[in-house]
Amino acid sequence: MMLCGLVVSAGLADLATPTIVFGLFLVCRALYGLFGSATSPASQTYIAERTCPAERTRWMSSIAGATSFGTVVGPVLAPLFIIGFFGLAGPLYAFALIATTILIVVARYLDEEPILLTKQPLLSDKEPRKQLWLHSNFASFIVYGFLLFVCQNALAQTLGFLIIDKTSKALPELPSPALLRIAQGHIEIAMVAGAVASLLALWGLIPVFRMTPKVLLRWGAGLASLGSVLIAFSPNYATAIIGYALASLGFALARPGFIVGASLSVPMKDQGRVAGAIGAVNGVNVLFAPFAVSLYEVFAPGPFLLESAVLAALLAYACLSPTLRNVGSIRTEEINKDSSL
Repeated sequence: MMLCGLVVSAGLADLATPTIVFGLFLVCRALYGLFGSATSPASQTYIAERTCPAERTRWMSSIAGATSFGTVVGPVLAPLFIIGFFGLAGPLYAFALIATTILIVVARYLDEEPILLTKQPLLSDKEPRKQLWLHSNFASFIVYGFLLFVCQNALAQTLGFLIIDKTSKALPELPSPALLRIAQGHIEIAMVAGAVASLLALWGLIPVFRMTPKVLLRWGAGLASLGSVLIAFSPNYATAIIGYALASLGFALARPGFIVGASLSVPMKDQGRVAGAIGAVNGVNVLFAPFAVSLYEVFAPGPFLLESAVLAALLAYACLSPTLRNVGSIRTEEINKDSSL
């Protein structure tokens, strides 16, 4: 973050050409991705080592809720840091300072001793392990999660274009600059509605109703599919926003369901590997989402109908797959062997 801020400051001061500034910013952003991508798997593993299976859904949902809340608060706070000498680079420096503070807090106060791994490793733990990706139980959750993330990212990337087109049809007499400003406001409303729906699921519905991974996998995919259909056939931008909020509610339910299910599908000794694999899936799926934009250019409802069909298939998969139907009871004996429950 600090390097990104320095690059932006150099660009604002005309110390380098735009091409060089852009290239340096890409490198610094890649460094952020390289190291920052470790935080989510580390957090997930930390929770898995300190919670029993019955409590893991609630705590991992809380982490996901914090992430969603950050996506809402971040854009609101960023303009407040565009001040004085720092200018447009101010938010980057501010976030670097916040990250430094968190680093000090973690280094000073976070207890790294695993609570549920108090006994010596079993003899079997020292033997070579097969590739996690080939693990039958784990693979089922990865397939579900990968397709879920693809649909979520594709929806987020195409929704803006849909809202712009809906706004244009509703206000055809406005000039393009004014139209885009109004459409941007509608897009912001949609993003806020989606974030609020996500927080409702993660911090409200899941802990209040103590929803299990099996329930989350089914309701999440079903609601997200229904929301995508509503967007596809929306007559105006208001209906599209409602559909997006409903889909966001579904995605927010399904995501912790698949993450906790994957965690429960393997012994405690593999929790770190599972968390890393989930992080990788979360990153790789972004490469496929832009194809939804290309499909939108050909047939506007197309990407939303395709997403709805995939999500409906995930709902059926969650109901029919023995692994996903029995999530929570998978490898219970092995987990108990490796844990002091």
